[in-house]
Amino acid sequence: MSKEMDKLIITAAVTGSVHIPTMSDYLPITPDEIVEDAVRAHEAGAAIAHIHVRNPENGLPVSDPDLFVEVCTKIKARCDIILLPTTGGGMNQTTAEKLIPIERLRPEMCSFDPAPFNFGIFQIAGRFKEFKYEWEKEYLDLCKNVTFRPTFNDDIIYAKKFLEIGTKPELEMYELGHISYVSWLIEEGLLKTPVHLQFVFGPMVGWMTPSVKHLVLIHDEAKEVLGEENFTWSVAAGGKYQIPITSTAMAMGASNVRVGLEDSIYAGKGKIAKASADQVKMIKNIAKEMSLELATPEEARKILRLKGLDKVNF
Repeated sequence: MSKEMDKLIITAAVTGSVHIPTMSDYLPITPDEIVEDAVRAHEAGAAIAHIHVRNPENGLPVSDPDLFVEVCTKIKARCDIILLPTTGGGMNQTTAEKLIPIERLRPEMCSFDPAPFNFGIFQIAGRFKEFKYEWEKEYLDLCKNVTFRPTFNDDIIYAKKFLEIGTKPELEMYELGHISYVSWLIEEGLLKTPVHLQFVFGPMVGWMTPSVKHLVLIHDEAKEVLGEENFTWSVAAGGKYQIPITSTAMAMGASNVRVGLEDSIYAGKGKIAKASADQVKMIKNIAKEMSLELATPEEARKILRLKGLDKVNF
């Protein structure tokens, strides 16, 4: 095994579609704010930046291809971090609409939700009496009536497109049964091994309970169903569970862990994070105490077998 294979990849998810501007003045909204947060995360030690975009006027999560191109082009001009845009899109978007930014960008990686899951962020609305923008409460309440529900045919469409453009999907796993979707896509020849799995934990309603027990359980399931040699893995956890669950994953030998303002707006108990870099620095310090070295973007490309920054379309 090459030396870089033992190194830890840190992903910074810099804005996402979970948190609303009312929750934090530091949540990146405009393209330039998203770019700055990603670059600072890279400087702090992140090898990957997970990219969502927002309406620059009011912070509403959107999937505008032009915003994705602007953000990714500007980040690429400043550093060599791996850019991993979302295919999650909006709650009411079609598969074709969600794929437009990926078709234009042809990135090294992208996120991929192959299995149905609920996006239970409605409880956030009860924490606030007033909101910065009119859309925020309606957006949070919308998820009571909307499920992310890709069909098997949707999965085939997504997977074929990723193969066509040479983009490696990061497969988001929200519960134990989701591993079977990955196994099926491998059997169909629509995913190349080793696949890259990301185990995603709450505290949102409908997601895996963030606990060591559930992390060990889904990791063992992946080993049993897929074979340990057929996947690399990452862990993301929301809110106060972000650092404890990712630290546990590091102790278990995870290839990759994710932090960032998409998953938590804090950098310690009661301390609002001013940038995703604050959390990258926290996990970097923990890694140091565990005698783990961080992977550079170029080393991460080798670990994950990516096509390279020179083959993207931005």
